[in-house]
Amino acid sequence: MKVTRRNFLKTTIGSAVFAGSPAAIAKTAEGTKIPKRKFGRHDDMLTVVGIGGHTLYYTGSQKEANEVVHRAYDLGVNFFENAWGYHKGVSEEYMGNALIGKRENVFLMTKFSNFRGDGDPTLEGAMKHLEDSLRRLKTDYLDLWMMHNVVGNDAQDAYKSDGAIAAIELAKKQGKIRYGGFTGHTEPKIHRDLIEGGYEWDATLMPVSVVGALKSRAFEEDTMPLCKKHNIAVLGMKGFGGSRRTHLHGQTNVEEVLRYALSYDQVCTHVVGIDKLDYVNQAVAASVARPMSSGDRAQFAVNDTPNSPDYSAMMYGGELYEDGCCSRRSQHRT
Repeated sequence: MKVTRRNFLKTTIGSAVFAGSPAAIAKTAEGTKIPKRKFGRHDDMLTVVGIGGHTLYYTGSQKEANEVVHRAYDLGVNFFENAWGYHKGVSEEYMGNALIGKRENVFLMTKFSNFRGDGDPTLEGAMKHLEDSLRRLKTDYLDLWMMHNVVGNDAQDAYKSDGAIAAIELAKKQGKIRYGGFTGHTEPKIHRDLIEGGYEWDATLMPVSVVGALKSRAFEEDTMPLCKKHNIAVLGMKGFGGSRRTHLHGQTNVEEVLRYALSYDQVCTHVVGIDKLDYVNQAVAASVARPMSSGDRAQFAVNDTPNSPDYSAMMYGGELYEDGCCSRRSQHRT
């Protein structure tokens, strides 16, 4: 059965557990112990499936967002992701309210985008984003704070005297964050420039997509080995293609998404966009599926060069699942 991410899954191919009713899948999820992986060179252990903040907005209300977050938390999910620019801060507010009383038991990440056109592109601008995020998320510290969707001159923005790295170090010194990192969708070279620039990054969030969305294969081939060399934690995303590539969603399922992403040892969690309770159950139940071998993974080869007939499908979307991301300076809408 082929479905879109909007419908997520009613079944997963090759897995009998998903052939049952939503109630049966929920029961399976309740009996599932989600595997955990080490966060790069640090001792923190993250669940292999994480909850994304962007799609949480589409639950439609704080009440429904609470239900999704509380269900994930109760089933053992400990990684929650967000960004300053998601839906003008509402996504962070939803997540912060939902995690009241639970904050100390989760690993909370959000991102700043002041160097991407969202405010003052200086250390002070970044710290303003941090204070906004802390307030919305109802916490006095973040486990992980990341540059959002690096492109173009963002490596220079990171290393300049009042840039992103200076902000990360100041925030660490002030006890407002524990770790720092960066995220990116389309330009592996920027990841390389950031890593080889000499700063000791803790983590990166990048496409690790079974359907090859965006520049996933280039990230896997170029960035993944660099992260392994420098012991940088990799957080996977765009497993289904991302919310701007709805035409790709029906090509896969949550079990395949996780088996592919977790075939890389450096991937400690894979972020999934979830806006319905049933989808939480499905993701948790699928989290114990055996990761693919490298041979299995090779069967999902794609051609993402600009002259490839696959390029447009992997880089762009027709129907948009949403339109609430932060500002973009890239030529690609991601």
